[in-house]
Amino acid sequence: MSTIPIPITAIFVALLALMLVAVSVRVTVLRASKKINFFDGGDEELGRAIRVQGNFIEYVPMALALMGLVEWLGAKPWIVYLMGIALLLARIVHAWGLYAGAFQGRVIGTTVNWIVLAGGGLLLLGLVV
Repeated sequence: MSTIPIPITAIFVALLALMLVAVSVRVTVLRASKKINFFDGGDEELGRAIRVQGNFIEYVPMALALMGLVEWLGAKPWIVYLMGIALLLARIVHAWGLYAGAFQGRVIGTTVNWIVLAGGGLLLLGLVV
């Protein structure tokens, strides 16, 4: 048995950390290959990669914090798994949508991410109030 109080969230923190490394490496490789040190240099491909990374950093920490708190406060494990799977898939679909220029992927990824945040926030309020 794990001694960590939020083992389900820990799984998704690990998976999403690996995804952050992957999207960050893509930015670094593109910067090196295009010799662009700051910002995106007007390069659309690099600009998209930077937004994938930036959007990930803007949304994922709050979603993981919500997951961890609702798990810690005793939410059913299936709810925490659902939040984690939805978040992970949302980030994958969003990244694909930005990399491929597929607007629908961005919309789906963003919407699911917002649902995880709003649902997690409401659930957390329900658990503490």
